[in-house]
Order: sequence, then structure tokens, then C-alpha cells
Amino acid sequence: MVKYNKDKQLFYDYLNSHREEIQRMDHVEQMMALSLLGEQKRLLQVMDGEKGEKSGVCKAIDDLIEDGRREGKAESVLVLLEAIEAVPKDLYSKIQKETNPAVLERWLRLAAKAESLAQFEKEMSPVNSNN
Repeated sequence: MVKYNKDKQLFYDYLNSHREEIQRMDHVEQMMALSLLGEQKRLLQVMDGEKGEKSGVCKAIDDLIEDGRREGKAESVLVLLEAIEAVPKDLYSKIQKETNPAVLERWLRLAAKAESLAQFEKEMSPVNSNN
């Protein structure tokens, strides 16, 4: 697991393919894994009593995977827009900071159809985001 922590896609793939083994880890092993992977924020959430139907590590894995999906959508939007013209820093930052998956999905569809950045920016504005 540790050998993949620098490449998110390989890490997510590993986590998905080894989910059952990870779920069988005891609490100490789970905490050590989170710590070794640099997931201190999620480790603190788990230690602060974030308890629910899923174990802390399973939730952390699910959160990591969802983070990767959001980052992938944002990156896809930027790639499509860069094919049109250079993306200004403020727009680039806004896209990178967006966390709402529905907003990112909408932006991805808009970017795929946009003929200009001005058109994309005009059409993206009506959506309420988390940021």
C-alpha cells in the first residue's frame, strides 16, 4: 500500500482491489496504515470518534476515492478548456477548488461543448457551488 501513496490512481486501484484485506485489518493496523500514507487529517477524524456504519479506514478509503474522482473531473474540465485557449489563473483556481461533484460534472459537459472560454464562463455561472 505504501509504495503507491505517491501515485493516486495506482493507490486508488490498489485500495479497490484489496478492499477485503484492508477491512480485515485490526484497528491498530488501520491507524498505522493511515499514518504511513500521510492521511493525518483522516486519521485525526477517526481518532476523534468518527464512528458510523463503516470503519474509519473504510470511510477514509471511500473519501480518498471520491477525492480522486473530483480531482479527475476538475482536471478533465481544464484539459478541455486548454484545448480552446490558455485558462486564466482565476478560472483555473476556481475549477481546481470546486468540491461539488454535480457542479464538476456540469462543468465537464459545458467544457466539452464550449467553443470559447467566454462561452464556458457565461454558462457555468448559474450553478451554485460549495465554494
